[in-house]
Amino acid sequence: MVIKGFRVWPLLRGTVREIGADRIPTLAASAAYNFFFSLFPLLLFLSPMLAVIGDRDETMGWLMAQLTSTLTPTQAEAMRPLLQRIVFAENAPSLMSIGLLLAAWSGSNIFGTLMEALNTAYDVKESRPWVRQQIIRLGVFVVGVVVIVLATTIFLQGEAIATRVGTALHLAPAAIWTWKVLQYPIASLGLVTLAFITFYFLPNARQRRGQVLLAAVVTTALWIAATLLFRVYVNYFPPNDAYGLIGAVIVLLTWMYYTMFVLLCGGELASEIHHGTGAVDPERGAVYLERLVT
Repeated sequence: MVIKGFRVWPLLRGTVREIGADRIPTLAASAAYNFFFSLFPLLLFLSPMLAVIGDRDETMGWLMAQLTSTLTPTQAEAMRPLLQRIVFAENAPSLMSIGLLLAAWSGSNIFGTLMEALNTAYDVKESRPWVRQQIIRLGVFVVGVVVIVLATTIFLQGEAIATRVGTALHLAPAAIWTWKVLQYPIASLGLVTLAFITFYFLPNARQRRGQVLLAAVVTTALWIAATLLFRVYVNYFPPNDAYGLIGAVIVLLTWMYYTMFVLLCGGELASEIHHGTGAVDPERGAVYLERLVT
């Protein structure tokens, strides 16, 4: 089977081989670790900001609603005291400043890990100036935070949010139904954009945009499937309520690991496409183990 000029099975074999050779499961764990610790600075920034520009009780209710969409009621309630201290803190502007600085630092570490992993996947060494690397890492981090939060919220609670907003604004049922239908393609487009930016800008390699886009679309489809399957798993096999807050952390870390693993596997796919693995009409150049040496 040939898609976009590439034989599917040789391409998949080469991708799976490189996933093992480049230790993608280990790199995904490292990225998930940084991802997890970036959440607390982000929470320290976003929660006071939402409380300052809006109603604190509504902000608290919205945060708890997001937690209960993936956690059991007992585990969500275990996190309520922490959220209350942040949302109802009197020094919200100070918390926002501290949270923004910490979020920028930890977010840069996430995409620094991804940058190193993708350089490994592409078999290239980093030669860009340090300042340029930091700008790229922070830029992709900002886009990533916005896209992941919106996409995850839509996929987990999109229909309920559309119903509540439509009812509050007195929209016609047809308008609410239209938004329920359109929200998923919009969220998917955002995820494709994020994957494209990640694969195109993070590795130190010049690539064809069409090839990167193909890998981004496949990665997005895999991430959506993994997220929905994970939601089913959590709904039917949640951690025991006796774990309390630890159970919530287990669920969160597992989802983050899956996210990083799928993203890095997509990076390996983009790398293999870039190297011409399985190409029907490969570019001219030296070929080693079915890969174009660049």
